[in-house]
Amino acid sequence: MFLAEGFAATTVAQLAAAVGCSRRTLYELAPSKDDLVLIVLDRFLHRVGRTARRAIDETAPIADQLRAYFNGAIELQRLTAAFADDLADDPAARRLLDRHFRYVMAVLEGLISKGIDDGVFRKVPAGVAAGVLAGSGLYFSQPEILHDVALTRDEASAEIADLVLQSLLAA
Repeated sequence: MFLAEGFAATTVAQLAAAVGCSRRTLYELAPSKDDLVLIVLDRFLHRVGRTARRAIDETAPIADQLRAYFNGAIELQRLTAAFADDLADDPAARRLLDRHFRYVMAVLEGLISKGIDDGVFRKVPAGVAAGVLAGSGLYFSQPEILHDVALTRDEASAEIADLVLQSLLAA
């Protein structure tokens, strides 16, 4: 519900009705709606992270591993405009998203470093390459940006991965 409609305008009563429980039950999980939003967001981001990690086939070429993780991590790009706007306006939610973003960058940096060590990727600052990949994915999670470039989320994600991977491959 938060992902589809945003969380700023969603009431605890609406949320309780949508999940089939009482408001009291929700307040037992979290003392406030703001805390409940953070719990839901944190669980969503952890689920995205687990899905992305499971997408990596460690026997596949490193470029395929990097693409698989990026594609798994871009599930966050399924955000609606309302949810993205609410995230931008909520400092606590933004800090939580930033913490998860740093984790994504660390995983990407590790994969890129492995590719460099294996001689598949050219020597570049792995953190910079990870930031370009992760940051581009986050930037294109904004529905208005996708509209401006006239691409679907999947098309934009494929283009981002292709651009970064082509720039990383050793000659």
